[in-house]
Amino acid sequence: MLRTSAWLALVALAVLWWLLVFGVLGFDPSTPGSDAWNYLAAGERLNAGHPLYALSPGDRPITLVPPYWTVPLLAPPPIAVVWRPLALLGDPAMTLWAGAGLLATLATAGWLLVRGGLATAAIVAVLAAPIAIQSLAGNANAFLFGILVLAWVFRARPAVVGSLVAAAIAIKLTPVLLLLWLATARRWHGVGATALALAVIGVVSLAGAGLQNHLDWLASVPQSVPAPTSLAGITGISSTVLLAIAAIVVLGVSRRGDERLTFSVAVVAAALVSPALYLGTFGIAAASAAAWIPERGSVLASLRAAQRPRPTTA
Repeated sequence: MLRTSAWLALVALAVLWWLLVFGVLGFDPSTPGSDAWNYLAAGERLNAGHPLYALSPGDRPITLVPPYWTVPLLAPPPIAVVWRPLALLGDPAMTLWAGAGLLATLATAGWLLVRGGLATAAIVAVLAAPIAIQSLAGNANAFLFGILVLAWVFRARPAVVGSLVAAAIAIKLTPVLLLLWLATARRWHGVGATALALAVIGVVSLAGAGLQNHLDWLASVPQSVPAPTSLAGITGISSTVLLAIAAIVVLGVSRRGDERLTFSVAVVAAALVSPALYLGTFGIAAASAAAWIPERGSVLASLRAAQRPRPTTA
């Protein structure tokens, strides 16, 4: 009974945090300068045949904030390619995209709470505010949260986990740390599937954005300074060095032989070493909760079982 009460309290805390964040931030993804706005602008530039990492006359206005934001898009080209068909819808695409991200985040968090036990609920509750922020921001992180959870769920299916990890890398780059999880767990087919999926994503990205835009993105990376709230911005250590340190930590943890722990550390590290680390970015780390779902069933399942009438004895 105590275990069930604790679980219910954690679920209530997670819901309360989401309601509080929603009450403060609201849901308005079409605001100029929002993530959805910037994605739409990127898709429009590609459709117009304009440079992706520079503004041309007639482009949707983008506010640049040197030295942190020196180009109209910081993400690699694949996200802009995804937005090419969405951009044909115009402004409504921002609400559709952000709404889908909101539903994906809530569905993922809800599934973790219902399916998991105390440890899973505790992780989601502690990170409830960042999860809520990312669910409302219209950022691709809203989808990344679910992608990483699914990567754990389908870890035994190489083609699926490889495609999911590749998609995560294409969205945010730092989930490349998950390759260490797959490798140290000897899931070599998953590593190979990830490499193949990345190659396919690369071909599609080149076809949709062109070689020059990819070269422009590579040229823009050294010019942008990490966010002041990121570990790189706080410590002054380069993002590349931090990523290398994170890789060493993941490899060190993997020596314990606990795949759940290795996955969790890789997911948390992928969030922490992001050069675009804001409070909402921590929501990605909540995907680590998937590894701690009890194999014997959730607290909710135990509660339902306890409520069933027991057979009477003669």
